[in-house]
Amino acid sequence: MLRRVEFWLMVAVAAAMFGAAVIGRRVAPSASLLDERRSAMLSGPLGANALAELLDRLGLAVELRHRPLFDWGSDRPDRGREYLALLDIDIPLTDAEQRTLRNAVARGHGLLLAGANDVERCFAYQTIRLGRFESDSSVAVVIPQGIDTLPAVSAILERVATDSLSEAVKSLGCDILFPTKTDTLLTTVDGQLVAVRLSFSQGGTAILIADSRLVANRALRETDAGLMVVPWVMQLESKRLEIDEYHHGFQDRTSIFTAAWHWMYRSPLGWVILQLSGVALLALALSAIRFGPARTAVTRERRSALEHVDALAVGLQRAQSGNTAVSLIASGLRRRLGRAGSVQGGHQTLVDWLAKLGRAVHSTEARRKLERLTWLVREPGGDQYILEAAKSVEDVWTAMGQHNEPGGSSKP
Repeated sequence: MLRRVEFWLMVAVAAAMFGAAVIGRRVAPSASLLDERRSAMLSGPLGANALAELLDRLGLAVELRHRPLFDWGSDRPDRGREYLALLDIDIPLTDAEQRTLRNAVARGHGLLLAGANDVERCFAYQTIRLGRFESDSSVAVVIPQGIDTLPAVSAILERVATDSLSEAVKSLGCDILFPTKTDTLLTTVDGQLVAVRLSFSQGGTAILIADSRLVANRALRETDAGLMVVPWVMQLESKRLEIDEYHHGFQDRTSIFTAAWHWMYRSPLGWVILQLSGVALLALALSAIRFGPARTAVTRERRSALEHVDALAVGLQRAQSGNTAVSLIASGLRRRLGRAGSVQGGHQTLVDWLAKLGRAVHSTEARRKLERLTWLVREPGGDQYILEAAKSVEDVWTAMGQHNEPGGSSKP
């Protein structure tokens, strides 16, 4: 009874936790609110989902790229001129990927670089943060005509002079590609560059935005940053824009177990599942421990020989087979005298064998006992002869001693 109460108590607790998780999932803020990646897959204030949706609604096909950039801009005829957006990536580009992007722009493709992505150094620009954190130092920008509000920026662009290239720029693994035309798109109030458009000889384009907050969901929702950034992108000579998600950690080859773990780690319902799993494992561990003495097992003993004989006698008595019992007892004497198996040929054969045995024995006492046994076998007497036949067999066996009968050996 106690186990049943405990079981239903655990079920009630589990149901309450599940209901609380479902309600909490509806009212709790999304996990993407705390995610700082400028990913087009995140709808939180720091993500860039709003920019992707806005461009898509304006007719620009937006594709999310979940693989490395080694083959980007491979000049496939079916795709034409390609444009790629890197929005303040978290995983650094390899040297080979930087060379791929630089060479693709040199052939006529385009890039949209927001934030520090390292590849801007291939075009003789570098992103400089004004403070360690975005909130440490922010500078107001010059608001273009037709726009009311813009967020302050915490990063600027700095052009690297040809004669003073740093060792970091020289070790990029890609040659510097200098633009043929530079258009200033946005500056701070003190004249620092915030956004520029670079044009190259083969028609390639690179738009550099120092502060990626200008493309974040919060800026597009609370300010007029969208009215400024979207026209920059829509002026590109393409109907398609790829947004890199691979370097934000969204790879195609993420296993189902990794995805499930991330979901359970970030989701309130996932936390409930983890807690219930822990409770189940704890209950399983506790059930494997014995908190009391071992229970005495029920022992089953085999029936003794006396009980077996008694049961056999009762069965024969109920079947009214007294004469059969007498014959079996006399046959036992034959086996004890060395004859293998039971008497073959029926009742008369047993009588003949007893008569033959009586002529072969030499002891008068044994012959007298044997004649008595022969008479009990020959004359049907029912149940009352069974005990007397058993005694007669023992008397014959005792009287015969070590004497041998014809064709067999006695082994008392």
